[in-house]
Amino acid sequence: MKQIVFSILLGTLFLVSSCSKEGPRGPQGVPGVKGEPGSSPQLYYMDIPVNKFKKEVFYDDNSQFYNDAWLAYGYIDGVVMQPNDLVMVFMHQTTDGGPDNYFQALPYTDYFDNTNDFNHYSYGVMDDNGDLVFSIRRNNGTPPFNDMSATWTIQYNIYILKGNNGKKAMMPSSINLSDEKAVRNYLGITERTKVNFVLAE
Repeated sequence: MKQIVFSILLGTLFLVSSCSKEGPRGPQGVPGVKGEPGSSPQLYYMDIPVNKFKKEVFYDDNSQFYNDAWLAYGYIDGVVMQPNDLVMVFMHQTTDGGPDNYFQALPYTDYFDNTNDFNHYSYGVMDDNGDLVFSIRRNNGTPPFNDMSATWTIQYNIYILKGNNGKKAMMPSSINLSDEKAVRNYLGITERTKVNFVLAE
């Protein structure tokens, strides 16, 4: 009888000890977006009329200009960007040979007329104040970008990911940053916030 009881106790102890062992660790998940505590990625959109772009100044005394570049320089009203923030900009326009009905990642070169002519679209963020600069260059320096009577607009989607603890926000290399839908799906953003772009004087 004692032998039977001992066997039962031994079997129970083995069962308990085997169930309490931790299994192997699973694979690591995809790294999340680095952001400030409590913050989340933001998607803003805004329209900039083409006639708001100004010719690019080459010299401070305004005596000479590039003949093929126009800038819209200013800031997003109510949005402050820091050096460690990640900013991604996508452009949408269907006029003058531009991309069709989707948002195109900047920088972008739009070829047309059998690739003899092109427009180049880009953006930049100023280090000292976080202001944005949107640039359009046309290879032959002709309108419509310097046509102040033009009324069509370029719409921009601007994604901002906040940095965290002195580290720059990053996106994983597995995400195709030229695909606006892939970026939005990864960040889990379902709505855009319309903002006003304030042109600098």
